[in-house]
Amino acid sequence: MAIFEYTKSEFAEKLHKVVSPNGPIISCEHLVGRQDQLDRIEKALYSPGRNIFIYGERGVGKTSLAATAANLWQSSDSDYIDISCAPDTTVKSLVANIASQAVKATWMTESKITEQANIGCKWLSYSLKSEVSSTDLASKIHGLSDALEILKEVASIHSSSPVVVVDEVDRIEDEGEVDLLADLLKQLGDKRVKLKFIFTGVGSTLHEILGAHRSAIRQLETIELPRLSWNARWEIAINALKAFNIDIPKEIYIRLAAVSDGYPYYVHLIVERLLWHLFEKEEEAIVVSWDDYYKALDDAIFGIEAELNRPYQLAVNQRERAYEHVVWSTCADEWQGASLQEMYSQYKNIVPQIDGVDELPYEKYTSRIRNLLKDSHGAILKKGKKKGYYEYREKVLRGYIRMQAEANRVEIISQEAKVEIQSYMRAPAKNLGYHKSVIPKGVKQN
Repeated sequence: MAIFEYTKSEFAEKLHKVVSPNGPIISCEHLVGRQDQLDRIEKALYSPGRNIFIYGERGVGKTSLAATAANLWQSSDSDYIDISCAPDTTVKSLVANIASQAVKATWMTESKITEQANIGCKWLSYSLKSEVSSTDLASKIHGLSDALEILKEVASIHSSSPVVVVDEVDRIEDEGEVDLLADLLKQLGDKRVKLKFIFTGVGSTLHEILGAHRSAIRQLETIELPRLSWNARWEIAINALKAFNIDIPKEIYIRLAAVSDGYPYYVHLIVERLLWHLFEKEEEAIVVSWDDYYKALDDAIFGIEAELNRPYQLAVNQRERAYEHVVWSTCADEWQGASLQEMYSQYKNIVPQIDGVDELPYEKYTSRIRNLLKDSHGAILKKGKKKGYYEYREKVLRGYIRMQAEANRVEIISQEAKVEIQSYMRAPAKNLGYHKSVIPKGVKQN
């Protein structure tokens, strides 16, 4: 079925089955590039008393992996329990929220389950009879032993294979509560309570999230989630467009993969906007053109969340000219912090792609880079671990900066990216002769 044959509602429904920029992916079919992590999670969940902790940079898809894994493990007699943490989250409020969701599920299941809760469960029986809120229940919890008993009851009445997803654990500000959570996890493991937890948190190491509270580590399978590989990035685009019988040329999906910086959010957002553009075109769309791609990129940039747009605008809207080109050059390295020399080399590659721009001397360039550490300039950078190196304060910002450069027809693909792409593609590199786009030297296509 061609894309123009869908009604708007039919198109929107199918579109959000193949891309999901604004919410977690919940099915294996559309969770591209994460099969290894899913396999690890599945094996770990078979182990009695073992739970999961998924961590990594913001935007890499931790919530989607957790939701998909939970859907796979959770038995069909109920939905998994989904909890999001906040700065003021406590162990009591967390457990009370879990119990509250379990009680609601109990009311919606067969009456014999409700009867079981009334007969055999002290805490949930009280909740069912009194219709208490999670806040009320939290006030009745006086310690970890109470919390443990509630979770035992949840495990007994919720479903055959109950799963709890606890998202954004890193947001809990009280270190004492993190310590209590670690102790609760340890007790759940020691008592082999039949309730599986999948936690997520933002951090480059688990130590950043749990700090010194490491007593629960042996009960956790820790999954560090990296950014998407190159082939996973373009596979999302290829498959989504294929669902509407549209082809995307190799040189365009390579560029889409590059500009996304390995963050699923950016890939899904650009592809979503691309498909909407193709659906609304007057002429029938069969193959994605460069004009289609750039129109989608412009639309995607307008749709980016304000917390990414704000520091970028602060950085580039300065009295001195040429800040935007300097900001683009900070994308010099693919994975880690870049040195001033590396960024300046990238800057020298950027300037010739822009008409009417004079190259800044090294001294002026480095002065502008150092200004990007200041709040007045967006504070998009921080000093790296090595002398003379700089990193992003929010690594996900790098993808947004790449999108801005790409929308201005400036191509940024690092040497590391060229090497990695080369491992996937096979055919002579060539100049595409359009929008100054060049497949990186050494990159091969089929």
